[in-house]
Amino acid sequence: MSRRISQSISLTPELDRFVQTLVASGRYQTASEVLRDGLRLLQERVALPPPSLAQPPAPSGGHDP
Repeated sequence: MSRRISQSISLTPELDRFVQTLVASGRYQTASEVLRDGLRLLQERVALPPPSLAQPPAPSGGHDP
């Protein structure tokens, strides 16, 4: 299992109710699971690789005098 970092976030009341509804439905066991799943979907949607796979920017090849 990968290392986890604890972080505090703020949600609107509507989003908090949505998260709590998903947990209460039994689909997720915790609010953290809901948010991790949502972030994974967002990551796919914006087509960015996970941070551990991100490549540093390539050198421009030019140099300033």
